[in-house]
Amino acid sequence: MTATTDFTDILTQFPQVRKLWSNVNVTDFGPYYEALQARLIDRIWNDELLKQEILTDPKAVFERESNITFPVNVEVRVLEEPEDTFYFVIPKAPPAEEQWYRYEQLATWWMLGHTWWTMYCHLCGAEKARAYRESLQALWIARIWTNEAFRENITSNPKATFEAEMGAAFPSNLKIQSLQETSNLIYFILPKNPKLNQLDENSPMGQWWQVSHTWWWWLVNLRFRQPAKNTVTGVVS
Repeated sequence: MTATTDFTDILTQFPQVRKLWSNVNVTDFGPYYEALQARLIDRIWNDELLKQEILTDPKAVFERESNITFPVNVEVRVLEEPEDTFYFVIPKAPPAEEQWYRYEQLATWWMLGHTWWTMYCHLCGAEKARAYRESLQALWIARIWTNEAFRENITSNPKATFEAEMGAAFPSNLKIQSLQETSNLIYFILPKNPKLNQLDENSPMGQWWQVSHTWWWWLVNLRFRQPAKNTVTGVVS
């Protein structure tokens, strides 16, 4: 069967993302790409065929569902996290003149602030809420771009580095693996369906951060793949 035949029924449940918001064409703006990613993961959570297709042929799925075409020489890998592993993706450092621009793209504080508020309501504890709020600031990506020693720590011993930076623990049985992107290789990590996440007030703070980080990176990384619209002077330091 063709992909169109396979997904006809489920497509009717997930309307296309609107390109005009308040009569403004938003296809060049970050929130449009985040909406595409949110729609795509919602479909993946509800369609095992689509999930298997994006794991085996991600370029075809992203081109069809998110209107993004990757260069022929770029390999795209989509990974599903095992229960005992957390993947931390390190995007290739952009040219120095783009670093402020790319850092601004990654620093989607409105999303992180909303996530923090949701976690605050769930945790119902000031100390845990403070630790979570501070750990949200630890995106570290720009620091990895500009600090070779920190990059080495993140790639060689990410779990110990994260725990030291955050002052928070991850589950003892959890492995953390850093995935470094190159000019010819990029990664997408599928966020787990919230219905399947076993999180409660007794879960380690690092586990809360792990879940929200994977969700954040899934949403924001499509805008990060777009060509820079402007050049910004200055270097993140």
